[in-house]
Amino acid sequence: MTRSRIKQILCLVVGSLIILCLPHSTALAESPVDQLPRGLVPASSLEMENSLRESAEPFENVPVNVDTVLIGLRYDSTAVDYAELYDPSEAGFRVGTYDEDRVFHEELRLESRSVSVYCNEDGSLTLTDWVNSYRRGPGESFAVQVIGAENGNTTAFREERYHGGFLFLPWENGLMTVVNVVGLEDYVKGVIPYEMSASWSYEALRAQAVCARTYAAYNQNAYEEYGFDLTADTESQVYRGVLQANEATDSAAASTAGQFIRYRGELCEIYYFASDGGATEDGKNVFDSDRPYLSGKTDPFEAAVDFTMESWTLYRDGETISYMLRQEGYEIGPVVSLYPFYSELGNVIAMTYRDADGNSLTLTGRESYSLIRLNNCRFTVSSTEEDGAIMFQFSGSGWGHNCGMSQWGARAMAEIYGYSCEDIISFYFTGAYIA
Repeated sequence: MTRSRIKQILCLVVGSLIILCLPHSTALAESPVDQLPRGLVPASSLEMENSLRESAEPFENVPVNVDTVLIGLRYDSTAVDYAELYDPSEAGFRVGTYDEDRVFHEELRLESRSVSVYCNEDGSLTLTDWVNSYRRGPGESFAVQVIGAENGNTTAFREERYHGGFLFLPWENGLMTVVNVVGLEDYVKGVIPYEMSASWSYEALRAQAVCARTYAAYNQNAYEEYGFDLTADTESQVYRGVLQANEATDSAAASTAGQFIRYRGELCEIYYFASDGGATEDGKNVFDSDRPYLSGKTDPFEAAVDFTMESWTLYRDGETISYMLRQEGYEIGPVVSLYPFYSELGNVIAMTYRDADGNSLTLTGRESYSLIRLNNCRFTVSSTEEDGAIMFQFSGSGWGHNCGMSQWGARAMAEIYGYSCEDIISFYFTGAYIA
């Protein structure tokens, strides 16, 4: 072993001991990790993580039978009474139904460049191409595809373009749900450029691709009561079709096609977010998901880039906090004191709210801070009193829930340190692998 290598290891050990000895309330900007030379800790840290990486060879990988996904574009509070589809290719439309295996069955063809679907007050649907009109009975659905969808033709809907077909389902009060029925790989191509900038490093885009694909497969039928698998917003993953996709994002999807993140053969429950501010957190402390691959860890990579919400400060007075909590069904008066509870990694995993009458409320996990609209779980709290009013100051770093993969951390790993998609997944999902 060379003298320089011994020095690297000693630096890592000393740095780790310092971190472990820090009190949980230590200000994030003072973390020793941010002070060490860039490159030393990240390289050594990943080397340690790779020693825990499990090969796919000893495990029998459970088959993933997800070829088509149903994505809710408009539903519930965003449901619509009217929707128009436009065909950029001018090939026309096929109208029919989807069966329980998500296979399209054609009933008729229309040569029109656009079709419209209306939801009537009785729950029936009407489809028109402005010349002909077709009607479904109450509770029945319409399925529409552009001709040539199987060859890549797209459909325009609300200034976006989508692969696959569309399913219209009556909802309630004269409104309907709009669903994009799309192949899994085309769906992934429509997630990457909206969840991660299309200009980012290729290996980071590939990591985003396998995360998006795994998330979709794991959460199939998550919104079954609405008639689809996933939403098109941050409730699931942001998905807006193909307009922002480019050669790099499409290639990232294609180069990882059919690959999923697994742990001992099983499909992983995947989470990711923008930035962690210095450390991710255990899944059990965020989503009550106790998975070995969702173990929190100090993240030394983000510090190499100027990431989203690197430093943030928010203010809430006691009355506002009380109002926010009551809006979520919790009864408490104007809050006069707050007590955050920190994990060993320095993230807030629970918080107690107390009012002037001595009533207290303790919330755990993500709910402990998200209900009062804080950016993430990595923050400290201070308070001041003016004219009898309590004002709380929250100072933190990072954006998101801090569980799983940091997107900005993935960018830094790929762009600054030259790590691969596999390295990124290995670091953020301990013991997991791609297969």
